Amino acid sequence: MWLDQFQFAGFYVAVEKGFYKDIGLEVELKKYDLSMNIIEEVLNKNADFGTSSSSLIVDKSNGKDIVLLGSIFQSSPLILLALENSNINYVEDMKNKSLMITQEQQKFATFKSMLNSKGVRIDDLKVQEHSFNVDNLINRNTDLMLAYITNEPFILKEKGYKSKIFAPKDYGFDFYEGIIFTSKEFALNNPKLVKDFYSATIRGWEYAFENIDEVAKLIYEKYNPQNKTLKSLIYEANEMKKLVYDKHGKIGTITPERINLIINTYRVMGLLENHIDVDDLIYTDHLNNTIYLSNEEKLYLNKKEKISVCVDPNWMPLEKIENGKHIGISADYLKIIQENIQIPISLVPTKTWSESMEKGKNKECDIFSLLMPTPQRETYLNFTKSYLDIPLVLASKIDTPFINDLSHVRNKKLAIVKDYAYAELLKIKFPDINFIDVQNVQEGLSLVEKEKVYGFIGSLLTVGYQIQNNYIGQLKISAKFDETFKLGIAVRNDDLTLLTILNKAISNISEQQKQEIINKWISINLQKEVNYTFLNKVLVVLLIFIVIFVLIYREYLLKKLNKELLEKVAIEINKNEEKNRILIQQSRMASMGEMLENIAHQWRQPLSTISVCASGIEIKKELEQLSDEEFFQSIKHIKQSTTYLSNTIDDFRNFFSEEKTINKINLKELINRTLDLVSPSFNTHNIKVIKKVEDINFLSLENELVQVLMNILVNSKDALKLSKKPDEDRIILINAQKQDNNIVIEVKDNANGIDENIIDKIFEPYFTTKHQFNGTGIGLYMSKLLVEKHLKSSLKASNTSFEFDKNSHKGAIFTISIPLENEVA
Repeated sequence: MWLDQFQFAGFYVAVEKGFYKDIGLEVELKKYDLSMNIIEEVLNKNADFGTSSSSLIVDKSNGKDIVLLGSIFQSSPLILLALENSNINYVEDMKNKSLMITQEQQKFATFKSMLNSKGVRIDDLKVQEHSFNVDNLINRNTDLMLAYITNEPFILKEKGYKSKIFAPKDYGFDFYEGIIFTSKEFALNNPKLVKDFYSATIRGWEYAFENIDEVAKLIYEKYNPQNKTLKSLIYEANEMKKLVYDKHGKIGTITPERINLIINTYRVMGLLENHIDVDDLIYTDHLNNTIYLSNEEKLYLNKKEKISVCVDPNWMPLEKIENGKHIGISADYLKIIQENIQIPISLVPTKTWSESMEKGKNKECDIFSLLMPTPQRETYLNFTKSYLDIPLVLASKIDTPFINDLSHVRNKKLAIVKDYAYAELLKIKFPDINFIDVQNVQEGLSLVEKEKVYGFIGSLLTVGYQIQNNYIGQLKISAKFDETFKLGIAVRNDDLTLLTILNKAISNISEQQKQEIINKWISINLQKEVNYTFLNKVLVVLLIFIVIFVLIYREYLLKKLNKELLEKVAIEINKNEEKNRILIQQSRMASMGEMLENIAHQWRQPLSTISVCASGIEIKKELEQLSDEEFFQSIKHIKQSTTYLSNTIDDFRNFFSEEKTINKINLKELINRTLDLVSPSFNTHNIKVIKKVEDINFLSLENELVQVLMNILVNSKDALKLSKKPDEDRIILINAQKQDNNIVIEVKDNANGIDENIIDKIFEPYFTTKHQFNGTGIGLYMSKLLVEKHLKSSLKASNTSFEFDKNSHKGAIFTISIPLENEVA
């Protein structure tokens, strides 16, 4: 680690909040000093993990056997910093200027790429040892300083000075930074440790950005040898937040595509001499839901056909048997475990909890999904670590007083579910209380509601769930006790191997997964919390008054409205064509915005390539080291890049043309051209496009067809982003061919389809399912208008199911059918 600041907040949080300790790790954070070589520290086993820049790729090329785990910064915050009143206006002005930089930072290829692209080499600057103190800029002890945009510019501002910033990403070199890495040997030998360390670290970063003020105060008070102000730390955090999340809101992402882009840039600059296998560079095992099993455990699972489970058939939201299926919180945990160990977990059906317990005693089930240990149960069961800790509560009538101890209800009747663990324990602890056994939670609460017992004892989740769904205004939680349910999985005591496997599987469930499960079931519960009885009565009375008023006023309104309507119809008919023209133009402008974003994305790298190649030729020519092969190779790169830029300009110009000329169109070229316009954003969102297109010519309006296809494809992209996680298959299939006397173009996706309640409305103007800031609702309306009125064709949408890559998928299908009256040979 470099100097203490928010730049390393995720690591501090993981230490201070015990995220590392929770998974059994003792982590020491080693501070960087100028004599250190971070990579050698890791390779020489003085440290297990390190953080560095994208220059790690160069080190890998030079034979350093390292692997990348994740990148905290998706865009590098690295900059060259000067005072605003310096005479340095361009990178070229840096020659012969003094620069403060560490030996380690001199290897940072991000910074070197920016210099080299403008014909400046590190040897052209006067290198000074880095002080990490902006006072050296203020006092003119140096002209430039390698810095972070999240940090030093604000410190200068605090001191009353304006800064001048040279950021590599502004020159087309937008690389990863703050990459967590380790040695390949260490990763292969310690896969679980690597996984645990990385997941705890990312958890620390997530907490840091969700609680910026709290974490900034922690760093200010405990990790602050630089004496940074609290205000500067908060500023640093907010600036970092702009750079750390990927497009899916995740921290730590590294993609092969982005790494390949960086590799190609380095190679053009001559920074890479050897081939790099990206799969050998990026380590991914720590991202999988993999549990690390012994050979004995693997052999056990290979022989095991299924794991049978007994559950409580009526214990919501924790679990329930409904229509023969296991549902609830424990069911969702078991789904994750089943996925991780790749063995089916099969339900043993029962009607009562006592029946489930009896089957467990008779070894008819391998495990219980959710069970608390008791002395009696431990005679025939073993227990995993608990994965749910739930407080114990007392439910009573709404008018009973609150209590804080069961001793206050001695000689009262309290209902409790028979054979529950806490029933056994509480009967021993409170012999004076008259406990009444019931079969389930509903029976117990019903006895309370009928005043046949004083109260019912159960878990906070189950009691709260039932009260909110069935007993609002009648029952309440009147006590919360120190006793808690510590619930885990119970395993037959003659199967120790399964016990160890399940313990590992439970440990592998992330905090995020746990929270998602709880949120899923508790949110369902809370939605029904409001008692609408009184509100409904008020609404009925109000409705009667409204109906009376409407009847009295109806005739007057109808006469007036009919007259106005006739006048407006005439006006609206005249305006209709103009509105449609405006809508089409609005939609085209929206499409143009999508294209501009794609073109900006597409142009940055070719421009950087041209700049780097030209600078490389110039430098090598000056040094008389330019070979013919290098010259022609660079010229080839430049020509390819300029051709690419020219083609994108033509595509853009043609698309935005107002001309409505019927052209000869090749179906295959039409589809490819449209995909070229949207492919950057599709690649960004991991959308796979599979096409089956017939090579056929016909006459039509090309721009209109491209615009319609773009709208449909972008609509599918947005649907896939909402319905599919980034690691799930996101598929668009395009099938375009001649059918009878029509050109039929089908676009279908696997985004689960369109809600049947709205499918008839999607072509209506301004109807949108997107957030108001993300959709106008004119795209599909305009598409149908163009197809039917301008192309004299048809556009339809429906839901479909299809098989792809041996998997079943559901999604929407848009079908354009163009009459082939003007086929061209």
